[in-house]
Amino acid sequence: MEVPIFKEVTIDQFAEEVAGYKERGWRFANLCGSTVGDKVEVMCSFALDQETENLLLFVEQGEKVAAVSTIYPSAFLYENETSDLFGVQFEGTTLDYGGRFYLTSVPTPMNPRSLKAEEFLASDDGEEVNCG
Repeated sequence: MEVPIFKEVTIDQFAEEVAGYKERGWRFANLCGSTVGDKVEVMCSFALDQETENLLLFVEQGEKVAAVSTIYPSAFLYENETSDLFGVQFEGTTLDYGGRFYLTSVPTPMNPRSLKAEEFLASDDGEEVNCG
């Protein structure tokens, strides 16, 4: 079994890299977000036989990411999740829930720049912050 590969790419390289995996016969496996400092890391994973490869993309506030679902339709679920929880904006998501995939007490609770999430975490009384 091969050791998984992690390849960091830029916003401009992302769509072409994803398309390359499709052209070479790789399956889409996963897309997820993670907070890294003041950015959101998006990891997109692909599988072929017993191999796994991952694209790493660091997204800054306001940057838009090309939707993986235009190439791998099942990715729309992961795009909606990453958008709702981390605030990552995907351009061209094939089925966009418009921020209503998850119901959370604060918008984008895992985004490191979310002021509402910071207010919620800092509240002493345990009351929810009004996000409406």
